[in-house]
Amino acid sequence: MKRRLLSAFLAVMMVLTMAPVAFAAEEAGNGDTLKKLFTDVKAGESGSGNVTVTIDKDYDLTDYDWTALTVDGYNGAGIVTVEGNNHTITGLNTSLFAGGFAGTSGIVIKDLTLDNVSIEDTTNEQGIGAFINNVDSMPKIELNNCHLTDSTITSTGGARVGGLIGWTSGYNKQDDGPVDTYITVTNCSVENTKITAAGSVGGIIGHAGANPATFHTFENNTITNCTLNSTDNGDWRVGVVVGTANVGEVALNNTTESGNTVTQTGKTAPAGQSNLYGRFVPGTTGKLVIDGTAVFDSSIVAVVDNKGYKTLADAVAAAQGGATVKLLKDVTEDVVIPADKTITLDLNGKKLTNKTGHTITVEQGATLTINGKGTVDNVTHQKTTIYNKGTVTLNGGTYDRSKEDGIGGSNTYYTLLNHGTMTVANVTVNNNGGYSSLFENGYFNQKPETKNGIANPILTINSGNFTGGINTVKNDDDATMIINDGTFANYAQAAFQNHNIATINGGTFDGSTVYAILNCGVCEGDDAEHDKHQLFINDGKFSGKIRKGNDKDGVHYDFGSIAIKGGYFTVDPTTYCAEGKTGVASGDKKYPFTVGDIVNNVKVVPSGSTVSTGDMDGKSDVVKNAMETARDAIGTRNTTIEGLAAVGSIEATEIDSDEVEYETEQLKKQGVSVEGKTVTFYIRPYMGITVMDATVENNVITSVTYNIVPQIQKIVSTATSVQDIRFNGDNKNAIRMNCQVPEVTTPITLSLPLPTGFATENLKVKHEKNGKLVGYHDTTYNTADNTITFTNDKGFSTFTVLSDARSTTIQFTDKDNHNIGSAKSYGPSNVNDALPTTAAESGYVFNGWKFEGIDGVYTTLTDELLTKLAAKSGTVSATPDFSKRSSGGSSGGSSSGKTTYKVTTSAVNNGGVNASPSSAEKGATITITLSPDKGYKLDKLTVTDGSGKTVSTVKKSDTVYTFTMPASAVKVGVSYVKATETPSETKFNDVSANDWFASAVDYVTGKGMMNGTADNTFSPKANTTRGMVVTVLYRLENQPSTSAASFTDVASGAYYANAVAWANANGIVSGYGSGKFGPNDKVTREQLAAILYRYAQYKKYDVSVGEDTNILSYDDAQSISTYAIPAIQWACGAGVVTGKSGSKLDPKGNATRAEVAAMLMRFCENVK
Repeated sequence: MKRRLLSAFLAVMMVLTMAPVAFAAEEAGNGDTLKKLFTDVKAGESGSGNVTVTIDKDYDLTDYDWTALTVDGYNGAGIVTVEGNNHTITGLNTSLFAGGFAGTSGIVIKDLTLDNVSIEDTTNEQGIGAFINNVDSMPKIELNNCHLTDSTITSTGGARVGGLIGWTSGYNKQDDGPVDTYITVTNCSVENTKITAAGSVGGIIGHAGANPATFHTFENNTITNCTLNSTDNGDWRVGVVVGTANVGEVALNNTTESGNTVTQTGKTAPAGQSNLYGRFVPGTTGKLVIDGTAVFDSSIVAVVDNKGYKTLADAVAAAQGGATVKLLKDVTEDVVIPADKTITLDLNGKKLTNKTGHTITVEQGATLTINGKGTVDNVTHQKTTIYNKGTVTLNGGTYDRSKEDGIGGSNTYYTLLNHGTMTVANVTVNNNGGYSSLFENGYFNQKPETKNGIANPILTINSGNFTGGINTVKNDDDATMIINDGTFANYAQAAFQNHNIATINGGTFDGSTVYAILNCGVCEGDDAEHDKHQLFINDGKFSGKIRKGNDKDGVHYDFGSIAIKGGYFTVDPTTYCAEGKTGVASGDKKYPFTVGDIVNNVKVVPSGSTVSTGDMDGKSDVVKNAMETARDAIGTRNTTIEGLAAVGSIEATEIDSDEVEYETEQLKKQGVSVEGKTVTFYIRPYMGITVMDATVENNVITSVTYNIVPQIQKIVSTATSVQDIRFNGDNKNAIRMNCQVPEVTTPITLSLPLPTGFATENLKVKHEKNGKLVGYHDTTYNTADNTITFTNDKGFSTFTVLSDARSTTIQFTDKDNHNIGSAKSYGPSNVNDALPTTAAESGYVFNGWKFEGIDGVYTTLTDELLTKLAAKSGTVSATPDFSKRSSGGSSGGSSSGKTTYKVTTSAVNNGGVNASPSSAEKGATITITLSPDKGYKLDKLTVTDGSGKTVSTVKKSDTVYTFTMPASAVKVGVSYVKATETPSETKFNDVSANDWFASAVDYVTGKGMMNGTADNTFSPKANTTRGMVVTVLYRLENQPSTSAASFTDVASGAYYANAVAWANANGIVSGYGSGKFGPNDKVTREQLAAILYRYAQYKKYDVSVGEDTNILSYDDAQSISTYAIPAIQWACGAGVVTGKSGSKLDPKGNATRAEVAAMLMRFCENVK
């Protein structure tokens, strides 16, 4: 009995002892235990398939470093389902799931709360959310009865952040397994949570749908007492539910929200927009629906303040207070901006096309600004893309009349029409027709029906590309125009036409086949008030003729005014220069004329030509008669000569005060009173024309040969005008000075009267000098006055006007007879032009082209070759000729059918020598560049021909000599001796006196062009940067003031900043074309040559020395970049570059400091 009682007692005690364990609250799990729940079922792992994770208790992860889980759907993971069982996970320091990608994967989370989540992220993740960061092409995402409480998420790296989910996207490439992604969030909540991010921010999701194949449903969700803030500087993108809804579909149903603060730094929430979303960026399938009402869908064409509209007209009507209307898709509408409206239209890369009227009409009192890329088109006759009667600013876009056919009455009109105030920049404007002007500013002929804008329209063009129209830009009646920059190209009439008041401060005007400037119209009667024809040109580049006034009933009326103060021109602008200005040579081949100041009391008065006949001894009576007829044709009719004034202006600039004083004394000696009078120099340039010969066939003059020589007559006079000059009599007030024959390097255009009965078909002008053919000039024949016009820029001598119908078409092929590009046409004007080159295989040299049935190898189209080719019918095939590279031999192939001869240099001690070109025809100029070692100087230089005879040399500098190539191979011998000069005081431990670059280092450091890298080191083998090179040239120019650098990678405080800005402004460097200069990039040898070449052009040095330089003799010539070929030719010809290792240029190699020093020294010594 006692035993039974004792057993019962012990049992009761055991139960009582265990009671605290059996009846106490369950202890929370830790991070490792939670992680094991996922790893035990391989949740999200490769090949895991569908799995379920059951949360069995609450978990506290405070101070635990949780790793967000990834669902590897791309490699076989399926749907991970998390059964939360109403448990809570506390203290996460990152997202529960990182997300997943592709396959049949997904994430389903039910009945789970995340509390006190604290995430701080500085990366540029796509998205961050407490439950899921990123959803990428995962078919199924569901959150049901999930909650986030008392949490903080902060991102400074640009991520899109949501309380529950960060970022979502589907995948819809049809050929690559499209994946529709469905995201469903129901019965969830976010409470007392603070989210701050540099990207989109939403209480539920940050960024919904980065792809159209993404479908979201958010239903019965609650967001309370949350603080949501974005620091993004773009459009508004903060919402209580979703920050950005982007091109996919989003439905928000039955959302409860209260006590939330929604902000974006520096931005204001769009007026009238629901705070449930921040912004919507629709695509072709985009849709945003709130409680069954579509806020956006695929029918929306424009948006204002994040509200969509189905027509652009509706969007314009809704825009208030300067709001922006953003196009979402291509639209066909006629749009009117009413008088009380101020709006901005963002083209957003879309196209706006008219229906039947003007595409956009801006009424008086209205203001329109157009921004962004995109196109405004008009396809209707007599309608324009923008008809402005108010105020318009164009900051980009393309404006086109795509159906323009240039046929009057069919489909023609202006592309832009301004009857208001208009400012234009960064636009592209096109008009393929030649019937209407491209851009019309002002009123056409003051027609009453067109006078419906402001009284005096104003147009300012700051930049843009304008192409086409009968006139590219036209400033019409009552209008004012200012052009600051832009490119204007025309092939019908004029790049710029002015009728009223216009100022050009910059820009490029290409009317090369017509007029660059046409200042014309009828200025009489009522028109005089509206057509003032006042044009002011301060700067710009002008290709084409300049014309003032107009022709009426066969009479030219020279009314209006053009005042040119600056710019660059292809024709002499002197006639139209402002007071105190004159046309002068620019030294620029493309624009040979610019504007200079007139010297006090000097006037340039071009006066046409004089004409005579040459020696007629031995010529037949028929030829004599033809010569006299040709002479009389010039003597009795006007010979128009354009460009003479600039020739005289060059002479005018050379008159100094000493000459004025001297010639004044000569006037006195001739009895001319100068007391109280102004002595003026009259510079009279003219052409002396002598008829030298003629050819007559069947009583028809078929050719006339003229000797044409420009001359300058100086006249000193007290006369106030050229008409008042008197050389004799009581009123004598002038004396003639000696005539001079100037060297003419600028283009001269001559309109030469032909004798009656001249054969006028296929007329060309054959140009010869000193018995050698210079080339042929194309001509324009004017039937009305029987004149030919041609332009010559190659100096003056003998010209023969004749009929020449020769022509040929050449198809160049490679060595395997495959065509190289399209066939090219050639005629007399191409004679002496270089034929194309083609690459040679390693170890071979390209010699030129062979033509079937024609002896010789040609690199140039010679006169003889053209004759032979023209005799062949059809297209002629040209095949390349190659030869193995050889280091010896007396000749080096043939060029133009002529033999070339080798130039060899002997081995030399104590220095180097280079001859360029290394092979050449007889008569070519060879440049010898010497490079003695430091401490040595030239002892003897010998040049001998194939028979051992001495060839004379010309000394250009201490290190550069030239000679004329004889008809044989040539040997160059050089010897150096020790110099007796005092050694340089510039000493560097790493520069030996015997180093080839020692003298160059002394030179550049002595002149302050370069410095050592330390007190006693120069680092000759170190590379040089692009910034260093331009800094050296900047120092040479005494560091002129300049504006800030425009390159994005040139910091304003960098040591090279001013140098780069100066070099860029003066065309010496242009950067990489992407807004970058690369100042710290290593400069290559070809880049250095190009920079020095452009610097020489900037200094107006003669760079023609390289035009005939044969650089193909170098083994690696084919590796020279196309842009650098002219620079390398010049550098070799001028002795700036001497090559490496005998036969290599190493154009792509980095230039060492020693090489830079040597090139700079040679440049300073050799280039003038």
